[in-house]
Order: sequence, then C-alpha cells, then structure tokens
Amino acid sequence: MAEMRKKGVIFDLDNTLFDADRCYKIAEKQVYLLLKKHVSDLSYSKFAQLYKSAKIETHRELAGTASAHDRILYFQRIIEKLRLPLNPELVIKLNIHYWKTVYSQIKPFPNVKKILKKLKQLGFKIAILSDLMTEIQTKKLHRLKIYPYIDVLVTSEEIGVEKPNPAMFLRVLNKMELLPNEAIMVGDSLERDIEGAEAIGMQAVLISKKRRLLKNSTQYSKPTYVINDIRDIMKILNA
Repeated sequence: MAEMRKKGVIFDLDNTLFDADRCYKIAEKQVYLLLKKHVSDLSYSKFAQLYKSAKIETHRELAGTASAHDRILYFQRIIEKLRLPLNPELVIKLNIHYWKTVYSQIKPFPNVKKILKKLKQLGFKIAILSDLMTEIQTKKLHRLKIYPYIDVLVTSEEIGVEKPNPAMFLRVLNKMELLPNEAIMVGDSLERDIEGAEAIGMQAVLISKKRRLLKNSTQYSKPTYVINDIRDIMKILNA
C-alpha cells in the first residue's frame, strides 16, 4: 500500500529555523556588560558560571514547564547569588536587554523562507511546535518575518508540558486538523523533537550536520530521515 501523502509539516523553532544558540550567547554577553555597571569587579567568567548554574537550577526545579526557560528567573537568581539587595528594576532591565539583543540578532538559516514559501504554495499546512513562552516565540516569528507562512503556533506555555510529551504533538496536530500519519516533524533535537513525534506515530526529520550523534545511539528514537539542509525536505515530501 502506498504511503499516505503528507499534508502538513511541523517545525521546531530554535536552532531549526535560526541559530538560537548564537543569539543567546551574544545576549548573555550584553547582559554581563549591563550588570557589570552595578558590580564593577564582576568578571565575565564569573558571570558565565553564575548564569550556567542559575539556568541549571531553574531547569531542574521547573522541569517540563515553559517557566524553566524564563530568563528573568535566571537573572533574579544571579542577583541573589551575588548577594545583592533585592532590585526589581535591575532584574527587569537585564531581562529586557537580553531579549532586545536576541531579537536584534535573529535571522533565518539559509533557504528557510524559500522553503516555507514553497510549502505554502503547494498547499501544505505549516506549524511551529516549540518550548518556551508564547510571547517570546511569537516575537521571534515576527522578527524572522516567516509568520505569513505559518498556520499554527503551539508552545509549551499553552500546553503546560514540554516536548517530548505527547500532549505537545497531539495539540499541534489537533490545531492543524491532521492525523499523525498526515504530518511530519522537523527538528534539531533527538530527545525532544524526534522521540516526541515518533511516540505518537509521526515520522520525524532530524536536521543536523552532526550525523555522528546517531551512531550507537540507543537512548533516543532514530529519526525517519536525517538532513543537513532544509531544502531536502522537498525530496522527502516528494514536492
């Protein structure tokens, strides 16, 4: 029996459609420069250590929720670790400066707009399935200027859980009015994107240049396809 033709494509956002890690790193450095005005003897290495520990602790305590990614919680914790007096104005400034920097640095990976436009023209439904807060991810879509091609956005904030929880994938399919075998998931994370999609019977595409990650990997599901260029989606979809 011939495989059912796909009707929809679900994309992860961060590090799938744009280089989020690069944007976040630049933003962290800008936050450090702002914080240094209040803590003159703070070195960047010390700040980086504090930021990392604040992030790890917040993720551990709020695992599986969008709040685990809330930078304002990271910055509040950093202030506490520095044993500074409670300073809501400073924490707010750090958070605003962080995201302002991220948005200013965002640009889509090569060929992203071209492929999204092509998929849209061919009649595919297109969705974004992402962890983090809806406001933040909506602003990213606006900055990337890809929102005209997106039909559906689902974030972990609106669901109350994060990928790879099946609820995330079932919700986006429900909004798209598609069955699992009618859509394909495209993401950069074996654990979150691939495992989550395959758990509900949906094919998954890992977009990564690090194919070595798949060798001898038994912890996570194997993707249906592995690509290193978003243009290869068209071959997979026979579009």
